[in-house]
Amino acid sequence: MIPIRGTPAKRGWPWVTLGLIAANLAVYAYQLYIGPQAAGDLFVQKGAVADQLSRLKLLSWRTLMLLPTMFSSLFLHAGLVHLLGNLWFLWIFGEALEDDLGRGRFLAFYLFCGFFAGIFHVLAASRLTAPLIGASGAIAGVLGGYLVRLPKAPIRTLVFWRLKPETWQVPAFVLLGLWLALQFYGLRQGGTVAWMAHLGGFLTGLLTVSLFTPLKPALAKKRSGRGRRK
Repeated sequence: MIPIRGTPAKRGWPWVTLGLIAANLAVYAYQLYIGPQAAGDLFVQKGAVADQLSRLKLLSWRTLMLLPTMFSSLFLHAGLVHLLGNLWFLWIFGEALEDDLGRGRFLAFYLFCGFFAGIFHVLAASRLTAPLIGASGAIAGVLGGYLVRLPKAPIRTLVFWRLKPETWQVPAFVLLGLWLALQFYGLRQGGTVAWMAHLGGFLTGLLTVSLFTPLKPALAKKRSGRGRRK
């Protein structure tokens, strides 16, 4: 099952989603420009290194220098397959969630999930010296938020049924359930993929998307009225 189109936005272009895609593509183009050796150095400098982050102390200069790598790492990718796989899922699921949350809230939610995906990775692999790079933790948060906000949204999906490719409309919760099962399977198998960052990002999105959800019109109006009476 391969998702090929998410639910279209109803309130204009998803500029934040498109901007994030463009930013990731631009950074990858820069990586190609500087060459593999310099790109490797960039990964070490701007990637999130669990061994270093796990040793941080509050209110220190080193903390101020290293914490930004939790965000810069979200825009670095090890290869074209890594990049395109992440951006494909960001486009499929980001468009409708941005439309649902609003642009500013969606961007804040994306970065918030990416940061806490890194936290989960640091807690799970505190002595790992290889840098964590890639947008997958933040995008996993988008998937978790999507499951809460738009669980039944139809996703156009390529399905190979009886050895023939067919296009089906599959509810989002089915695809997201399969994605989650794949993450747990990968976690059991191990390897170089930061599975805990994926699961941590997903859990963060699942539990916190309500914090980024716009107030219902009636509630917002009621609160606004209380403010005027004061």
